[in-house]
This record gives sequence, C-alpha cells and structure tokens, in this order.
Amino acid sequence: MLPSEPALVPTQLAPAPTPASMAPSESALVPTQLAPAPTPASVAPAGSPQYEFTYSENSIIGNLGSKMSFVGLFMLGIGLFFFASVIIRWVQSHHLEVALLFLTLLFIVVGIWTHRAGREFRSVAESHGKDISHLMGALENLLKLYTLLYLLFFIGLIFAIIQLGAHGLYGS
Repeated sequence: MLPSEPALVPTQLAPAPTPASMAPSESALVPTQLAPAPTPASVAPAGSPQYEFTYSENSIIGNLGSKMSFVGLFMLGIGLFFFASVIIRWVQSHHLEVALLFLTLLFIVVGIWTHRAGREFRSVAESHGKDISHLMGALENLLKLYTLLYLLFFIGLIFAIIQLGAHGLYGS
C-alpha cells in the first residue's frame, strides 16, 4: 500500500464456505465490502490550551517537586563530595577506589535526574497552560532514573545468581 492510499477496513462480513476440517458451527467470516479506514484523531496544535490542574492538585505537585529538587541537590552534593574525596585519595596513595568512584557517579547522576524531575514538577504547579508539557518532562527524567536503577538491580541480580551458583558448585 502506498502512503497516499487510505487503508481499507471491512464494513460487512459474511460467512465463508466451511472447509471439511471445520465443524459447521465454526464458520469463519470474510469481508464482502471494504471502505477507507477512519483517520486517527489529530494531535492538538502546540499553541492549544492544555489541561490545567486545580489549586489543591498544584499544591501537592509543587510540594512533591520542592522535596524532589532538594533531595536531588543533596544527592548531587554528596556525590561531588565523594568524588573530591576519591580524587584526593587517588593523588595521595596512587590507588583508585573503583567501587567508591562508581558509587560517587551514581549519586551524581541520580541527584541530577531527581533534581530535574523535581524542577519540572514545580513548574507544573507554577505555570499556566503548560502543565502537561512540564509533567511529561518530569516523567521523562524519572524514566531515565528508574531505567538506570532497573539495569543496575538487574545486573546485580545476575551477579547474585552467579555467586549463588558458584557457591553451590564449589562450596564455601
């Protein structure tokens, strides 16, 4: 089918002739008439008004956004502090602690995404006419955060299963 051709959908169905392998009560239906498929609802233009949350909903969303933003900045601060600590230890002892560096980077990334999501949630509460856009921005940052955590937990689970299998095979 070419892009300019409309899709066809059946408008009337009739029983098909039954093959010998089918019971008479299991008749199949075949289309007898085809018509163009209905066009999907168009997406609202960018300038059209969006859903607006009520005052009480904005209060809850804004409160959540403020707390998430604070937690994100706090985690970012802890991550930067640990990063500086890892670098100082590395310069002094010429030994890089990879596990602590990984934890540091995890704190930094989770802090950034949590702060961004919180900022977007606050924008939902403070703006007018752009609630859905800000809400989708917040959800996008949360999706990034939870995708990372999902992958880390999945990898950790795989290593735990491998460790349990090795322990079962070789003992303690």
